[in-house]
Amino acid sequence: MCGIAGFLGPGAPRVVYELLLELQHRGHEAAGIAYLLGSRFALEGGKGLVYEAIGVHRLPASAGLAVGHVRYSTSGPYGRLYQPLIVDAGGVYLAVAFNGNIVNYRSVAREHLGGLRLDWDAWVLAALLARLYGEEGSLADATRRLYEVLRGSFALVAASSRGELLAARDPHGIRPLAYSLGDGYAAVASETAALEALGFKPRELGRSMMLYCDPSGHCSVEQAAPPAEQKTCIFEYIYFARPDSVIDGVEVYRARVEMGRRLARIDDVTPDIVAPVPDSGRAAASGYALEKGRPLLEVLYPSRFRGRAFILPPGVRVERVAKKYGILRSAVRGSRIALVDDSIVRGSTASRIVALLRGNGAREIHFRSASPPIVCPCMLGIDFPRPSELVARGRSVEEIRRIIGSDTLLYNTVENVRAAVGIGVCDACFTCRYPRLVERYVSEFTRD
Repeated sequence: MCGIAGFLGPGAPRVVYELLLELQHRGHEAAGIAYLLGSRFALEGGKGLVYEAIGVHRLPASAGLAVGHVRYSTSGPYGRLYQPLIVDAGGVYLAVAFNGNIVNYRSVAREHLGGLRLDWDAWVLAALLARLYGEEGSLADATRRLYEVLRGSFALVAASSRGELLAARDPHGIRPLAYSLGDGYAAVASETAALEALGFKPRELGRSMMLYCDPSGHCSVEQAAPPAEQKTCIFEYIYFARPDSVIDGVEVYRARVEMGRRLARIDDVTPDIVAPVPDSGRAAASGYALEKGRPLLEVLYPSRFRGRAFILPPGVRVERVAKKYGILRSAVRGSRIALVDDSIVRGSTASRIVALLRGNGAREIHFRSASPPIVCPCMLGIDFPRPSELVARGRSVEEIRRIIGSDTLLYNTVENVRAAVGIGVCDACFTCRYPRLVERYVSEFTRD
């Protein structure tokens, strides 16, 4: 899972910088911006958060085309890579950034790129796009052919040194993508909320849809390939996206509140208070508390400067979980607490929080997960591709309860989560049923 952005218009690099700040929740590992200077792209980026990786004072106000990326690595090695990638397409240069996972990238490298040993799906995508661009002569035509070859999840933004801007979304619509068109500009971002924050009026790019701006600046939106069954990633609604974003017509906040309400309806425990695990559990906890008619109290204080532990590399993640939360003792002491989180993936955060609450006087802790048990690896853009990482894999609810140390444990149901979102979703992490176009390739994908 990553965040991507693009802009065609005055001051493009600085607009993309601001869009990446609004998408920072989608990736903390690295960030980059490629912008067009004359007939070549310049690249500004590196490890860390946007303000650490990109020197905003070095971004020229005169450049009129730029693309950018914030990285949460789900393919390739941790900590060494960032996008956009700049590739030579036969004398025309492309700047390419994408969000998702190409599950058949190894076979694509063998069959379409002369057997090049490319061990990162982003390199394969960029190299293939460059090759097709050399054959077709435009980003639009090259991208149409991408759909014939690539399998997986992708939201793509690319620019050419001829002045083209392109955005495209995979046939299942697994990863979100939005755009805005106006007088003299085109803007692209992973989420509608990022565009709205900068004053742009967002529209969503649909399945297999492509936004293309030609070298003259004329922009159009069209179907680039036949769409497949809608399979928006359920984890966008559960955890990843901003609550103020809209994905495929569904407000993320509304979906999370409804997950909490439906969870409360299947729970026979009546707690003294309902407490969220900040920040992604807050909306679900609100819905749970409303349905139960119990007060919603903050018992955990998250350090605002430590970021989202789940999207950090493994070694950093464990350390960060241990230090992320402070306890608001007056709300905890002597209380029967329904503790609501968005999900339980590895169990490390849940067990740490339960221990903190017990150590500060909680009488009972009833852990509630707004999502069902995560029992299958994700190969499409969430970083749990190994079954061994998943605490719910091969374990009963009672076994998981003992691991995290709560008095009771309740998961939401798959049916409740689907109903809360109300559209077609990819919920393979709960069901092991992957979208049709990628199912035969998921065993090929491995996390380096």
